[in-house]
Amino acid sequence: MKNNNFIKIYSIIMIAGTLLLGFFIFKGHSSYNALSETFENTKRTVNSLQARKIFPDESNLEEKQQRVTAYVGAVDKLKAKVIEGQPPLNEDLTEQDFRQFMNQESESIVALAAKNKLILPENFAFGLDAYKQGKPFLKGAIGRLEWQLNAAKQFIKIAANSGIDSIDEFNRDEFQEENEAAEPKEEESSSRGSSSTRNPSRTSKKDKSSDNPMAGADNVMETYRVTTEITGSYESLTAFLNGLASNKNSFLWVRKIRIENETQESPRKGEVSLPVPVPGAEADLDGKTAEIDAAVLFGNEKMRARIVIDAVRFKGEKAVSEDKKTASS
Repeated sequence: MKNNNFIKIYSIIMIAGTLLLGFFIFKGHSSYNALSETFENTKRTVNSLQARKIFPDESNLEEKQQRVTAYVGAVDKLKAKVIEGQPPLNEDLTEQDFRQFMNQESESIVALAAKNKLILPENFAFGLDAYKQGKPFLKGAIGRLEWQLNAAKQFIKIAANSGIDSIDEFNRDEFQEENEAAEPKEEESSSRGSSSTRNPSRTSKKDKSSDNPMAGADNVMETYRVTTEITGSYESLTAFLNGLASNKNSFLWVRKIRIENETQESPRKGEVSLPVPVPGAEADLDGKTAEIDAAVLFGNEKMRARIVIDAVRFKGEKAVSEDKKTASS
């Protein structure tokens, strides 16, 4: 009986081992077939790629050249259109003519501001106070000063037409041609403004071309920066910003803006007593006078905005259109 039990147990173990071994053999064979098929497919793909001609061929090169040419042509057309819409740079302007132009424009802007009830800073001079006080003009600066003055004039007109109450501050950054001491590279920051505390940070940002999306922009455009502070209602401020964006005479780019309510706290309980008689109202037949029984407590105050604006001038001469070229030929 003991021998029979041993034989039974041994037989069961052998059968289970055989089945398990067969399972592993089948599984391994299936994996081998899958890997073998993958290898054969990869081999066929590699052989197919090796048999092909190296790209790009002449047709691909020609197509790429056509696309590059079309892109360059579109960029040139855009550049010509942009330059056509901006005021020209008058590099032949003399110092005497510019001083006369500056005085005339200052007077006209003051008159325009008075007409539109726009309060300007005292002795407003477009940020050119140093020149009114006798600062000499350097060669190459007069034409750009006139261009910057015209851009500032557009700014004032937009503010006046938008209903802004006051321009509380107006400062402009000087550019390199204004200062004889300015050096092309080491002093590049000082050429962009009279404040020495702000320019070094702007120069350090320029050095990091990977972090600055405007790196290389100096090759195609010049920027003339002004910093201003204005006060007005929400509606007038909105109209002003829309006017800057849609102005067709100058490219005025808002770089930074900070807006805050002129009144920071709402009235306390009991500060506003109602009702009150309507100013100038006359009593009716019953002796009653019209009264104001409601008032705006918060949200109707003026807003103050500090804005940094770049007046942008794109470099290059006005391009002659294809129609004009054809006509002239």
